[in-house]
Amino acid sequence: MNVYPKIADITNTEVEIVPITISLDEAMTMLFDSEHRHLLVTDDKAFYAIWIFELLDYAKRVDAHTTSLKNINMKKLPAVYKQENVLKALKIISEGNEIVAVLNEDDSLYGIVTQVDILSSIDPDTMMETFRLSDLLKLKKRVRWVNKETSTKEIVRFMEVYDHDAMIIVEDRRPIGIVTVKDILKLFKCKADLSLPIETYMTTPVMTLSHTLTLKEALHFMQDKHFERIVTVDEKGLLIGIVTLKELITMAYTRWMKVVESYQSELYKINQELEEQNRKYEKYVGIDPLTGLYNRMKFLELFVSEYKIMLQRHNNMSLMVVDLDYFKQINDTYGHNMGDMVLKKVAKQMQETLRNVDIICRWGGEEFVVLMPAAEVKDAEKIAEKLRKNVKRLRFEQCPCNLTVSVGITKIYEGDELHSVVERADRALYQAKHEGRDKVKIFL
Repeated sequence: MNVYPKIADITNTEVEIVPITISLDEAMTMLFDSEHRHLLVTDDKAFYAIWIFELLDYAKRVDAHTTSLKNINMKKLPAVYKQENVLKALKIISEGNEIVAVLNEDDSLYGIVTQVDILSSIDPDTMMETFRLSDLLKLKKRVRWVNKETSTKEIVRFMEVYDHDAMIIVEDRRPIGIVTVKDILKLFKCKADLSLPIETYMTTPVMTLSHTLTLKEALHFMQDKHFERIVTVDEKGLLIGIVTLKELITMAYTRWMKVVESYQSELYKINQELEEQNRKYEKYVGIDPLTGLYNRMKFLELFVSEYKIMLQRHNNMSLMVVDLDYFKQINDTYGHNMGDMVLKKVAKQMQETLRNVDIICRWGGEEFVVLMPAAEVKDAEKIAEKLRKNVKRLRFEQCPCNLTVSVGITKIYEGDELHSVVERADRALYQAKHEGRDKVKIFL
């Protein structure tokens, strides 16, 4: 099953990695210039990510000019290889990781996958149409909102302490603005006055969605608008909460896994049924249903295979035709059911008497053909005599008949085809019948 893209197909390869030896001050400058929320760091053994608030927190406690990144605690990025299925990255993202390092086969960095990359790769049809935003919001704590008079500095502190990436500004519980981590980053970059109320810097107006929308509809909206979060309201336009990419991804992952598990379960059942049908097909197409021996079609296939081996190894090979004597009288006297029982018992006796390598076929009616690999005619004759005697000893409770067989044997030559070999063996069989039956004869 390959319905999902490879991780390489959604990876952002245009990423800047900085060495772990740079100073904290240099790291903050790079972060402000890039306007990203995080910085990617490497020590040549692993890849790390450090977020803006983490940098700001360290800058308060250490000398940012002299302290290098190797002296601070950074989160090691989980990694996947670029040829893997996107489900692998989706699982990692859904477990709370915002970034995944994507590696080449030599463990060098190919790029990164973020929540946004994952979202853009999700097929909305995999989301449950019956689930609505309200169902998702029931699982969350009430969103934190603030008034427009709240100072920006207090907003920054709250976002830092509670690890929020966005805050909603409300008036009478109606969303009138939003501020995100990226907005805060820009304020730091331009050294804005953080003592001013948040209404000075908030983004307004706020685009909202009804909590009655399905997850599928919400996902479509986020894809179209390239939003990382959506603000939900009730029927009166009052704020209910925020749904983030992470939450939608978690829901999508859960749904995807159910789809995959369902598909794999169904596929397993189908494969089991097909295998069972194939076994039956092979059994009934290649095997005579009455005796359990090979039928003509399968015997021809095996003859061609053994003939090639004979030529390659310069072996001898013989063929015998075995025919039940006076079998028509058994059918006429005791019925076809008794005739079938006789055939099955003779087939079993042949399997017990002949070698394991010998290939036995019910040719038709009461006639059997045996291919004997690596057997000279004289060896075949000895085995045929043993078979003739063993069949003669067979007894049947409801049929007081003395069963015998006649056997014709021939050698297989280079250039032979099956019909020519059987024709020679039939001549030997005819000779055995002509001389009174219950005999083994050879025609070379």
